[in-house]
Amino acid sequence: MKIFYLHGLGSSGQASTATGLAQAGFEVIAPDYQPELFNLSLATQWPLVERCQPSAIVGTSMGAYYALKLAERFEIPVVAVNACYEPGRLLAKYLNEPAMNFQTQAPIPFTAQMLAQFQPLNPSRILKPKILIGDADEVIPADYQQTFCRAKGWQWQSVDWGHRVGDCALLAQIIHAHVATYG
Repeated sequence: MKIFYLHGLGSSGQASTATGLAQAGFEVIAPDYQPELFNLSLATQWPLVERCQPSAIVGTSMGAYYALKLAERFEIPVVAVNACYEPGRLLAKYLNEPAMNFQTQAPIPFTAQMLAQFQPLNPSRILKPKILIGDADEVIPADYQQTFCRAKGWQWQSVDWGHRVGDCALLAQIIHAHVATYG
């Protein structure tokens, strides 16, 4: 099964989740992109999804936000793990102290103009998202994620993880089950 995987802020297409999903038997398309650059990120991801025709779109953290944005455009099953649902608001903390790129060890600069470009999610255009929320998420608290999902009418599944995917084999099972029941 082919999946389109989107990494989080400061990570890359070679992230441990992408490699773990490949080891679980998926054909993983995991582009490198700059999640802090909204317009550029969507402009590069749309044609990739159209070209590769994945069975599912999977994202973690900022990548989960983009996975949900792509699901607004494409009727493809989506799995969002510890999503950054409101990047413009949640990333504002980096205006004063930049986040770090884990690959290059360089700071990721943010501006108010960058944050203003992020568009809100449109739940009415996202069909049956599979939302996973880590009970011990230290970056985007589980209670915030649950409140957001409740307000949008989305079901979620709690997992015994922190912010990072704690079990790629379990994530693989969840992806398979979601694709099988989608539609």
